[in-house]
Formats: sequence, structure tokens, C-alpha cells
Amino acid sequence: MSALTSPSFKRLVQALKTCKKTISVVEQCCGGTINASIMAQPGTSSVYYGGSVVYNTKKGKGLLLNSSELHKSLTNPNLKNDSREEYIQSKLDWTAKTSVAFCKSLGTDFAIAEGGAAGPTFRPKGMDVGFAVLTIAGKDGSNDVVKVLKQKVVHSESNDREKNMRMFADASAELLTELLNGENSEDEAIIDKTHHKLPLQDKEHIVLDRATHLRTNPEKLAKLEPKAMYVLTKANDILFRSPSELALLSNDEVSHLKNGANEMTFLGRLSDEHATAIFGIDIKASEDNATVSFEGCSFLNTRTSAPLLPPLENELALHMMAYANWQRRSRHCSSCGAPLTLIHAGTAQECSSCNAMSWPRQDPSMIASITSRCGERILLARSKRHPPKMHTVLAGFVEAGETFEAAVARETWEETGIRIDEGSVKYIGSQPWPFPQSCMIAFSATADDSQPLNIDENELVDAMWFDKKDVLAATKVEGPVMQHDVAKAALEADPSLPLLVPPKRVIARTLIDTWLGTH
Repeated sequence: MSALTSPSFKRLVQALKTCKKTISVVEQCCGGTINASIMAQPGTSSVYYGGSVVYNTKKGKGLLLNSSELHKSLTNPNLKNDSREEYIQSKLDWTAKTSVAFCKSLGTDFAIAEGGAAGPTFRPKGMDVGFAVLTIAGKDGSNDVVKVLKQKVVHSESNDREKNMRMFADASAELLTELLNGENSEDEAIIDKTHHKLPLQDKEHIVLDRATHLRTNPEKLAKLEPKAMYVLTKANDILFRSPSELALLSNDEVSHLKNGANEMTFLGRLSDEHATAIFGIDIKASEDNATVSFEGCSFLNTRTSAPLLPPLENELALHMMAYANWQRRSRHCSSCGAPLTLIHAGTAQECSSCNAMSWPRQDPSMIASITSRCGERILLARSKRHPPKMHTVLAGFVEAGETFEAAVARETWEETGIRIDEGSVKYIGSQPWPFPQSCMIAFSATADDSQPLNIDENELVDAMWFDKKDVLAATKVEGPVMQHDVAKAALEADPSLPLLVPPKRVIARTLIDTWLGTH
């Protein structure tokens, strides 16, 4: 077989011929690999009309049907934060518009539009490996209206341009082949249900409505399940699509898990146009579940990986993990000791003997940034579970009958021997921390940094005062640095780093960034 093509394209061309369908292609980062791979297959003139490669995007208007709208969508996406997530979203939007436009203009049955970044250099912040968005547009079998039929984000693990171009191209062939095979057997276009993504438009404005009124309506919830999205937990892990994307699965994909052995919980509905219902499934440890896996996804530690998710997905992850931990730990009535039964879609429990009701609880914990009176130094500590050089702010449980302010003063004194300034405690924010059932209440306070440190070695490995320059340098390190392997790699890349600090989106980092003035 020619090096220009691959087995994936052999199968695609065969499927196109069998179904008597035609195709056109628009590429952005694959550089013509998709088009060339189709043309290299024998006898493709009957199914392939041609394509376009928009490599120099600024000069590519003529290659986009001379459409100002398509060209502007490609070259001037509205990126508020210039982040990886926004950049991928812009490619989702652009490929959707472009595939539909080419399908209509060229009169083909299908059009593939590809957009992404193959490497080795990348534009957005925080991006160091390649990705491609693949979108297929075609005619709706019911009314011949051209629309998006399939859309998928393919993530690479490298920045090797040549390897990524080949991988993305093959993925496009496989995506359309799946659609054709489905169409051939059912005579209708099939929307991709491999991994649900949050709605494309106004994603940042979508919020979770916990819809508590539905928890006691099992008939209504049953009707929502077929079109719902599902979050999966297993032990301390949760299913991720990528290190920065939560896996949201379709009902079809999780149907084999809805067997009575795994607990299912109603989490709420999104504020998108479909009011999409969200359920969580906690996969129990069993022989049947030992090999549960989903293509392109992996179970990652919730504590260290959830902070890397966008706010809504982070909320979904912590929301589900809180229920899962509560359901596992609370099995008997606190009044009489009889077994509990889950009710209200997994959000409450009823005693099988005395009928007492119980709900999840959160234990309040304080977390505080202790800074010098001059504001130039911060007290950070490292516990035994942290990677080398990982330092963070002080934290501890609030005791019975204790105020939050008193807890800040007590924990600081007990762990470091530092007396905070009276009246200096100020509230900053809060964050659920269901490991297993805490809620972190964040404060700032000041202290005299000339006091001698007296470290509680049962709680901490060390604690010390750091100045802003050193802490600011540590904030430049990205990724899940609470994980030992990530921390090790960061220190190997820059041995001069005096410390590491928690990643963004955890309340400890918010306290540090607030002190630095970067929050």
C-alpha cells in the first residue's frame, strides 16, 4: 500500500463505494494528508470530488469558498483567555460551519472539515501536544437538510507534526466509516455518541441546576435517562476524556453498568437549550467491573486531577464524588444501626427499621494563608503526603464549638508555633473537598514573621516563610503538580525552583494568587 494512504482509507473508500456516496474534504492542520490518502486509493474518482487545504490561514479566504464568514471564524476566533479549552472550542465551531458550507456548495453527500494543531509549536497557553477537531456534515436522511452529523476531538500525546497529521487523518477516515456503516444498516445518519461534550455555544455560561424537585419523581427521572449524560466514578478515581476534560458518556455506553450493583445518582440538569440531565454512576469493586474501560478515556485520581477541569466539569466531578463517598461510608442508621436504603435518586437514605432519614454532610475545615505584616512573605508548609518541594497553605478541621477564626489561630499555632495577629482573619472563599466529606473555608491572616518556627513533625515535614519572587516562579509550573510524577518532572526541568505550589482552581492556590495579586 502507498505510503500516502493507510488501511483506514481503504475501508473508507470501500464504504463510500458500497453506499454510493460522495465526499469533499477541508483540512487545516493535516496539510493535505486526508485528501492525499483518499486520492491514493484506486478508483476514488466516483466518490471523491476534491478538497481544500487551508494551511496559511491568513491567505486562505479563497480556499474557503471565498467566504468572509468562514475565513474570519478561522483567523479571528473570540478567545478571551487564549486558553487550550477556548482554542479547541473555536475549532469545534469553525469545522461545524465549514463542513456544512462545503457539503452544500459542492453538492456531495458528506464533507469532512478538520481543524486543530499538529505541532511542534502551539499558539494557546498551556498547550504542548497536538489535537484535531473532526467534523462530518451531510444530508439528514429525513429531509435532505445539510447539517453536522458527527463531531469528535482527537487528542495526541505528542507534538510530532508528521505523526499527528497521520493520526488525525486516519481518525477522520474511521469516523466517516463508522457513520457510513451505520447508515448502510439503518438507512439514516447517526450522530456520534462516543463521548458527549458540553454544548458548543456559550459553554462558559452553562451552569448546573441541581433540580432538587425531581429527586422524588422517579417516573420523570426515568424519562430523562435516555438522553442524559453520565459521570463515572470508581474508588477514588473519576473518568476523564483527557487530563483537562471530564468524560460525559451516553446512556447507550453505560447501559451495561445500570445493573443494580452500581449506585446511580441524579446530579441535576444543565442550563443548556436541552436542559440536559446529568447522572453519576459509582462503579463498585467486583469481578464483573474489574475490566471496565472506555475507548479514549481513563480513570484518574479525583483529588489531584479534578482541579484541572473547567469550572462546570470540576463541579460535576466533586458533586458526584461527594455522593459516592457518602454512599459508600454511610451504610447503617446512626440511631438504631439497621441498614440504610438509598432513596430520592441516590441523594438521601432511609433506615430500614426506624425510617429515620439521613443526607450527605460536609465537615467544615479551615484553610488559611498566613502572611507577614509587610505583605512580602507567606508561610507555606509541606506535609508527608506531598511531593518534594510541594508547599501549600495551612489547613485543618474546625473542632466542635469552635469559630472559624479561632480554628485558624489554633491550627497555625499547633502546626508551626506562629501566633497570628488578633483580628486579622478575613474570609476569602470556599470549595467543596469530598475527600471524604470536607468543605474548605478559606481565610487570610497576618503574623509577625520574626517569630521562631516550631513545627509539629506529626503533621508537617517542614514549614517556612517564602518571598513573592520565589512563589511567583512556582506558579508558572502547570499541570497536576500534586502528583508525584508530575512534580518530579517539573523539578527535573528546572532544578532551581525553590518550591512548588498547588495548581490553579484549588482554593489553596486561590489564596496564594490572592496574596500575589494575580487572582
